[in-house]
Amino acid sequence: MLRALCLTTLSLPCLLHAAPPKPAVDAFFGQNCTECHDADVKKGGLDLTAISWNPEARENFDLWVKIFDKVRKDEMPPKKSERPEAKALTEFLASVSKPLRDLSAQQQTTNGRTVLRRLNRNEYERTVQDLLGIDIPLANLLPEDTPAHGFDTVAEGLRISQLQLEKYLEAADEALEAAMSPKERPELIKGHYSYKDEGSIKKNLELPDEPPTDPKKKYSRSRQVFRLLPDGVAMFTDADYMLGLGQFRVRRGGTFRIKVSAQAYQSAGKDINLRLYANNFRTKRLVAQFDFPEDKPRIAEFTARIDNGEHLLFTPSKVGYDEDGKRLNDYDTTKDFKGRGLNVQWVEVEGPLESQVWPPASVVKLFGAENVKTVDNSKQKKPETYEVKPADPQAEVKKVIESFAARAYRRPLEAGEVDDFVKMAQESLTKGESFSYAAQLGIRGVLTSTPFILFSEAPGKLDDYALAARLSYFLWSTMPDDELLKLAAAKQLSQPATLRAQVERMLKDKRSNDFVTNFTGQWLDLRSIDATSPDANLYPEFDEMLKRAMVTETESFFREVLVKNLPVTSFIQSDFAMLNSRIAEHYGIDGVRGEQFQRVSLPADSVRGGVLTQASILKITANGTVTSPVLRGAWVMKRLLGDPPAPPPPGVGSVEPDTRGATTIRELLDKHRHAESCMGCHNKIDPAGFALESFDVIGGVRDRYRSKDKGERPATKIENRGVWQYKLALPVDTTGQLPDGRAFTGIRDFKKLILDKPADLQRCIAEKLLTYATGAGITFADRSAVADIVQKTNQQGGGLRTLVTEVVLSSTFQNK
Repeated sequence: MLRALCLTTLSLPCLLHAAPPKPAVDAFFGQNCTECHDADVKKGGLDLTAISWNPEARENFDLWVKIFDKVRKDEMPPKKSERPEAKALTEFLASVSKPLRDLSAQQQTTNGRTVLRRLNRNEYERTVQDLLGIDIPLANLLPEDTPAHGFDTVAEGLRISQLQLEKYLEAADEALEAAMSPKERPELIKGHYSYKDEGSIKKNLELPDEPPTDPKKKYSRSRQVFRLLPDGVAMFTDADYMLGLGQFRVRRGGTFRIKVSAQAYQSAGKDINLRLYANNFRTKRLVAQFDFPEDKPRIAEFTARIDNGEHLLFTPSKVGYDEDGKRLNDYDTTKDFKGRGLNVQWVEVEGPLESQVWPPASVVKLFGAENVKTVDNSKQKKPETYEVKPADPQAEVKKVIESFAARAYRRPLEAGEVDDFVKMAQESLTKGESFSYAAQLGIRGVLTSTPFILFSEAPGKLDDYALAARLSYFLWSTMPDDELLKLAAAKQLSQPATLRAQVERMLKDKRSNDFVTNFTGQWLDLRSIDATSPDANLYPEFDEMLKRAMVTETESFFREVLVKNLPVTSFIQSDFAMLNSRIAEHYGIDGVRGEQFQRVSLPADSVRGGVLTQASILKITANGTVTSPVLRGAWVMKRLLGDPPAPPPPGVGSVEPDTRGATTIRELLDKHRHAESCMGCHNKIDPAGFALESFDVIGGVRDRYRSKDKGERPATKIENRGVWQYKLALPVDTTGQLPDGRAFTGIRDFKKLILDKPADLQRCIAEKLLTYATGAGITFADRSAVADIVQKTNQQGGGLRTLVTEVVLSSTFQNK
């Protein structure tokens, strides 16, 4: 079935209908347009005297939409031309929009606006994890999805290839193996460890405290970077090779509960951050991080998955220097060092926690508690195992596969729909294979079948089961839970009051974190946070923890707006920010302690507030070395105002920045944008970028550019030492004006101008949510639905949660 499917494009062509008659626009064109757009002049390659009316053809339809939008936005005729009369303008817009809207709506009625689509790889992973009760990662086993209209949930980008079919089988096998493991009950480890007993630390403490008297002799590495204390070990280094907890070794991967007792040491009252990595000697991944105070020990507790081959690595941040910026090696003797360190008192590890439940919960979930039995092997001095032995294997394997398939397909099964999978499993039993093996054959088939991989949506209004799936994948990125399916079975889910209640319930559930991460990651382009690396010489203060804090700040801000149902205009300006100690330090905001993100009130004159001035956005809209008003302006137009700029004309080169500090980006850009072919677009793109020039590549506030060559030494200190890596060069100019002539002098003014006309922002966010939720881009016929959603939202206060609810209540969401 899948092999046949991969031969299709999964993007069915629209059934064509007779085009409506051409609108009466010739008189309007003649009076206002053809002076520049005729056969002789043909500006922009457009001759309106010869334009055809064939909107059933995609290119022609898109051309007429472009003409309509240019006139509607008052971009055409140009500002220097005489303006059309109001009546003529209204009649023109109505005559063009109605036939385009009617044709678009007609095609949607016949075919649906969302073409056949599949689970993306993130949805596949989350769904399989929920079906089998496992937590192993699966998404990376599948090919990357191709975003369309900005999201990887859109059907146009979700094709199926032969490679994907092979990877689905591989992922299904990995998932089933994880669900059936472990075969033996693992031993529960409860360890209490002290760094005093670590071999690497003992060796370091044996180094001489004072430098060698013979100048020809040198230290191996340096000198003591640990200090033995009555209750622990003070660490003055972040060197990975010295900080692994060698006493703990993972015998079997799983979930572990980890506790750390630590305390900042000689830190002048400032907290010190400790990062915990799982390290397999090839790569390391951050699993937790905590801030520890100096006044008293703190016990931090968390759970994390640690896999076979990984060990724990505890790394303190910003240690090994004192208040004067002197390093450990600057001191004559180590014992005299008064600089920052972290006193780690003890570490406790317990796990794998899965051993506390036996047989494995995933096995019971798969086969049913009545079919799974514990096997006591104590007489053989072996761990407990389990066996799956139903009384009637042939009947039970059918029941198991059908039950699993009904959950996987997210709807009741059709008669005989999984008979082939059942037959395959029963034949395996007949050949003498075990029940678990036979059942896995059938379940593997279900996990690679089209009803599981594809959404069951037919043209027209979605039935309650399809609606449950659309709602669940919108807000949870996974399959519907029992409550949604129960409401669907009773045909009550589509009732407006029920849908409202379910949206509220689902957004309160922790699974909605996937919505926050996946939607913001694509709408605001947070997934590109690693696309560039800031120049270490120009931005030496940038580090891994700051990068992580950048993304989490934006996600936390979105969730705060969502949970508190704050106006969507909060994305432009807010009187608060969501900060932890690391990002607050970067912003120069005092009084924020701890690694947890918290709501922090901002002073009235703060440049922060909203997403525009968050470090994550400012980083992803820069290239790692310098900022570009073009990149940032285009981002604002596309992500916040819903007006993506056209690509540059052929042959137009990019603006190369001057990192020497002799020329500002504005001066370089002015030469570029004065070209007639560039001016029109840059007048729209650049203003937002100019307003954001007061922020550097990593989101720090600046009034001068950084340079490697020209300029003055900054007064800034990093780790209590003066900065030598860069210089302060030419001043930053943040003035500009919008295309309508309204001027601003900086980001504060710019935000106010945007909020004077919030309609574009509200429409844009509504369109983004609707696209992400339904798996289809916004069509011309959808425009009125979007306007209706925004209007209803504004009537209820304009909150983000209200907007999400109105999207779900819309007929566009509830129809294919």
